[in-house]
Amino acid sequence: ALADLSPQERELRLASADVSDAMRHEVRSLLAHHPDEEVVISNFLNQPAAAHVLTASAQPTEGMPQDRQGQRFGAWQIVGALGSGGMGEVFEARRADGTFEGRAAVKLLKRGMDSEAVLKRFASERQALARLSHPNIARLLDAGASDDGLPYFVMEFVSGLPIDQAVNGLTLEDKLNLFLQLADAVAHAHRNLLVHRDLKPGNVLVTPEGEVKLLDFGIAKALDPLEGIDPQESNTTVGGVRPYTPNYASPEQVRGEPVSTATDIYSLGVLLYQLLTGVRPTGRAATTPMEAARSVLEEQPTRPSALSADLNADPMWQRTRKRLQGDLDNILLKALEKSVERRYASVDALAADVRNYLAGRPVDARASSVAYGFRRFVGRNRWAVLAATLGSVGLGTGLAATLLQGKVAAALGVLGLTGGLGLALLRGRQAAVSRDEAQRQLGEIKRITTDIVFNFGDALTRLPGGMKAQEALLQKTLASLDTALRAAPKDPDLIALVASALGRIAELQGSARQASAKRAAEAALTTTRALALADSVWSERRWDWRFASWHIRTLTVQAQLLRHQRQPEAGLAVLMRAAQRCSEALREKLSAEGRAHIVAERGAVQIFSAQMNAHATEPNLFRPDRALAHYVLAEADYRLLLNDAELLQQLDRDLTPGDVCARDAFTHQLAAVLSGQAVAHGKLDNVPQMLRVAKDALAAREENLKREPKNLAWRDGLIADTNVLAMAHLRGNDATAALAAMQISWQMADVLASEEGPESKWAQLKPSLAPQYARALAAVGQHRDALSVYEIALSNSLATPASSAVSNELHRQGQELRDATLQIWRAKSLRVCGESLAARAVLDVAMSVLSRSDWRAELQREADLGLAFCLLTVAQGQEKLSIGYRRQAREALARAASKQALGDDHRAWLEAAQPTDAEK
Repeated sequence: ALADLSPQERELRLASADVSDAMRHEVRSLLAHHPDEEVVISNFLNQPAAAHVLTASAQPTEGMPQDRQGQRFGAWQIVGALGSGGMGEVFEARRADGTFEGRAAVKLLKRGMDSEAVLKRFASERQALARLSHPNIARLLDAGASDDGLPYFVMEFVSGLPIDQAVNGLTLEDKLNLFLQLADAVAHAHRNLLVHRDLKPGNVLVTPEGEVKLLDFGIAKALDPLEGIDPQESNTTVGGVRPYTPNYASPEQVRGEPVSTATDIYSLGVLLYQLLTGVRPTGRAATTPMEAARSVLEEQPTRPSALSADLNADPMWQRTRKRLQGDLDNILLKALEKSVERRYASVDALAADVRNYLAGRPVDARASSVAYGFRRFVGRNRWAVLAATLGSVGLGTGLAATLLQGKVAAALGVLGLTGGLGLALLRGRQAAVSRDEAQRQLGEIKRITTDIVFNFGDALTRLPGGMKAQEALLQKTLASLDTALRAAPKDPDLIALVASALGRIAELQGSARQASAKRAAEAALTTTRALALADSVWSERRWDWRFASWHIRTLTVQAQLLRHQRQPEAGLAVLMRAAQRCSEALREKLSAEGRAHIVAERGAVQIFSAQMNAHATEPNLFRPDRALAHYVLAEADYRLLLNDAELLQQLDRDLTPGDVCARDAFTHQLAAVLSGQAVAHGKLDNVPQMLRVAKDALAAREENLKREPKNLAWRDGLIADTNVLAMAHLRGNDATAALAAMQISWQMADVLASEEGPESKWAQLKPSLAPQYARALAAVGQHRDALSVYEIALSNSLATPASSAVSNELHRQGQELRDATLQIWRAKSLRVCGESLAARAVLDVAMSVLSRSDWRAELQREADLGLAFCLLTVAQGQEKLSIGYRRQAREALARAASKQALGDDHRAWLEAAQPTDAEK
């Protein structure tokens, strides 16, 4: 609403708007990146959003550097522009108050970063920055707010080259010494409770004198919550923006987690890697910031000495690469560990290892051993060791002479004893080393698998071919796990990981996107093995909410596979077990995050239990009252989660690129719950409630789609929700609204079938949507179009029955009942189109089906309603026989009413079946 207004009108409207301060700040930030009317962005919709912002920000608009020439910022006057970034603009300034001559760099934050909360944080950070006094840190000279209210920093002016350019032509030792200057500067900041958070070559300059200068603490993060910073905001950056440079950011920055000194240690590792090799450790092929950020999470840094010569233009690279082998490899990889706990504990520890390398001493990044320590000792004490060696040779020669003088036997005895003991000790030590190495490798397998299975697996599905890529990765991971499991068959951690990985694979194999009989069979086998393993460690591992969550999800996969085999009662039994597992896990001492995940899984179990009891198209037990009870329980779980704002924020800290936020995930589930409730209300003939809840479901779904319009799950949900809404409108006699809803559902099914291919569920979805679409077309008078859609609806023939005779008989009769009712609606359209004989033939077949006496008890009421509808339709074309048909219709409706009160539409049928005055 504000985008098209002038800046003055925007501010007036925004100031008077009834919104929160957070919303007001967000709007200002959006407007700050919104192009002015005169900026023409060609082909706007075909450009990526990030490209548009960069293009727009590069255009001459109000407040760009050239407009600040001569402006005063305290005692400093702007003399020229130095550059512009995402958050601010940088200018060269000179001292203008006459006290002394001096040059400085002024960084001015952009409009949109100037909310009250930001200014408060700005003042707090200025106090913290004032504490920094180090020869390798560009000093903060001044700070304040400009005449138009924008915060600024005045920093020491530094003339030099970015450090990655400055090291060209330097020896390896000189590069390391420059890095140590930088490390000392960062360590000083950490001791003063500041984390830089944006260490990159452009923020580290090297002067012509060879002095490192660390720049841009303007986006640093104060670690001291007592420095006047609101604890509520303690993990928030300037302007609420999360500033980092993707190529140099740590994994926790990319995930949006709280920063710490470990964040800078990782970025220092990236910088040192680049200084020594000329390339970055990850993301070398990335062409966008998103790809670079994703590489930080997913790529393992290449061992520096293993880099190909093709990646480095340095003619001395082969020699340098040999020097990187060993200690420098280990130093860099330790600094670049994705897990915070496995990195160096401090910058000082990292710098100490670099100094140890330069001095020839052992480094902490390499596992300690006698042989390694001895090699490093020899390396730094070559001449002393040589002299000692010569002395040892002399001693050995003297010993040999003694032996030759007659003590050979005694010496041999001693040597034999010593040799045997030495060999035993050597073998024992080798065995211990092998055990330690095996444990280390097993721990590494567990750590990597935990990341793949629990942390980053879902993110892969957002990539092209992601589902197949995810399954391939999981299968390879599983192969490694199986090998490890054969070596440690009773390790409960390992068993839980294997069970969870198998559960993930089963979910992929049985997913709607890969819905083939072959994949379902594979999923069944995978599920059986996953559940057997999980059961073996459940009692001792149910406190582990990640394992518990995947165990419960695996049970729901098994239940869905049983439903697809037309065994809903068997599926419901599995879901009862899953619900019991939820209760057992929730009795453990779980974290708030873990409890939320298990509650969410419990809600999903309730949804599936409801669908087993009643569903519009899938095999079910035709018990809408029980379905509604399950949906009510599920709704309570999801509303409990959605109403806890603090919990939602906590859950979002663990997001990986491509993940949806917790609010959207739970809203998606809530929409499915409401849509299911609407179907159940319809089966219970509460049409007004059906319509109300169906509208609520669609509103929740549309909120998610506004935020993420391409999300597959959201779009799939839209198909279901609009289909249910169309059912409600048809029951409520609103044909126009029903057709509008069905057109959305029908078109989205086409889109997803095209995107996901002929093997996906959406390619087979139209027969289940066609009944509502055909009826909606007929209701608005498009009977000829409706007839072609009825043909699609009736093409959904029964598959070969599976093993459960009871459920398959129920499913078969349910399908017959739906088909017979659908034929009645088709006959009405045939009659309107002038095909009365064909219509009567169809009605006769439907009447014979609906008049049968062998209907299952669960379906008898619906059969009576269908028969009444058929009799009334026949009566409309048989005036002479209409009295008898209407009487039979009244009897059928009376039988239906004796089981459950009639809905409004059925009462309208009853009214139409009443005898006329003449007949009375």
